[in-house]
Amino acid sequence: MQREERASEAALDALLSRVSDLKSTMGTLFMKLEHDHETVNWPTMLDNFALLSGQVNMLLKILKNDKTPNLRNLIVLPIRLCPDRDEELANLTEKRITVFNHEVVPDYLRTKPDPDVEQREQQIIQRANLIVPDAGQKQINSINKIVNQTLELVSSTREQ
Repeated sequence: MQREERASEAALDALLSRVSDLKSTMGTLFMKLEHDHETVNWPTMLDNFALLSGQVNMLLKILKNDKTPNLRNLIVLPIRLCPDRDEELANLTEKRITVFNHEVVPDYLRTKPDPDVEQREQQIIQRANLIVPDAGQKQINSINKIVNQTLELVSSTREQ
């Protein structure tokens, strides 16, 4: 049992470290976009997105690692609910969550989507399943044709 707990703790520490790196990179990118949006050029943005992509891939690699325990099997239970504002919780969550009471716990610890969201998702899946593969391929081809024509138009306009 202790070995599993240590493995879970190590996995969570690695995840927290990667998420922290990802969060700081995203914060830097957002600051650039907010304050230097006139001077940011395309190669800089591509570099930033490549860095974000690499960090997300590292996060996924940690999650898919054989040594990482399946975190879906862990249960999260609230130890203490308090109707008053909790400054420690606010500091830990960067003021995103200020209270942890009976009203908000179901939303934060939910593992299943809201019923209306789940219903809409089922409707979308049903609509997608109704499309015949040949008709779907025809739609894909027509969209690709439109995109290619638009791309050619933009390219020719840019060259002029």
